[in-house]
Amino acid sequence: MRSIWITAVMTFFMAKFSVMTGQETVEYGGLTWYLNYEEAKKVAQAENKPIIILFTGSDWCPPCRALRKEVFPNRIFKQEAKNVILVLADFPKRKQLPVDQRQRNRQLAATFLGGRGLPTMVAVDWHDDSVIRTITGYNFYRHDINPHIEFMRFVIKKFKGN
Repeated sequence: MRSIWITAVMTFFMAKFSVMTGQETVEYGGLTWYLNYEEAKKVAQAENKPIIILFTGSDWCPPCRALRKEVFPNRIFKQEAKNVILVLADFPKRKQLPVDQRQRNRQLAATFLGGRGLPTMVAVDWHDDSVIRTITGYNFYRHDINPHIEFMRFVIKKFKGN
């Protein structure tokens, strides 16, 4: 239990430190996520990869928390994630994000979320900011990560076909 607590505290401070120092990435669910879409877009262009935006409520949404715990750490999902650039748009209720981060997240939601619930993953082509595909929700009662793995595979294949 103590090691879990220490890990949680360290993760929190590392995430807070990365935002405070201007670093635009954070570890979430064992993966590295960009916090700034424009920065992620530059990397996506340089590496010629699609962008996946995760809209989540990290501290209050049960399906969001299950997605983070069950899907992202999965070996196959992590392997597929190497072929995309990940962007995190978090909408927590208990923790306070910096004002600029909240504004960026709201802008992303206005542009890409389209009224869908949380969690939603939106795949974006950086060439024209067009949506490749979306996947909304996670059935944490069934613990079925396959739809999210198939989502990643479809996006990667579709993007490389362009």
